[in-house]
Amino acid sequence: MIHRTVVGDRKEYIKKQLSVLIQLAKIDLNYDQPEKKFIYDFGRKYNISRSEIEEIERNPVYIDRTNTFSNEERIRILYSVVRLAKVDRKILPNEIVYCQDIATKLGFKRSIIDALLPMVNDQPLEFVNYKAIWRKIAAFL
Repeated sequence: MIHRTVVGDRKEYIKKQLSVLIQLAKIDLNYDQPEKKFIYDFGRKYNISRSEIEEIERNPVYIDRTNTFSNEERIRILYSVVRLAKVDRKILPNEIVYCQDIATKLGFKRSIIDALLPMVNDQPLEFVNYKAIWRKIAAFL
């Protein structure tokens, strides 16, 4: 597993991304083991401690249209959200709606989720070619 040192604003960005993931995992009131593993593994990759993740679980951070994420940060958030929705091999309607809501908060059209779903696979997030995905989905801004 690759670990990254995260400092300052970048750490806050990762915590916001974790918060979005946790909110999705809890949307069906069944925060199950595959979802927890995905979230805790994600946090560990960025040196976010278990206690920090538990704090985010208790006190989520919300994103809205006022966040100033770069294009790469936006697609990383959206990709990870869709990836988590697919982690248990079944995507519920309320998970799709949540993904669409996050997409609009990130400045995308809701329909981006339909385009992104087939692109998201089990590949570890650190190996995803986000620039290639961005080229395919930029039309959804």
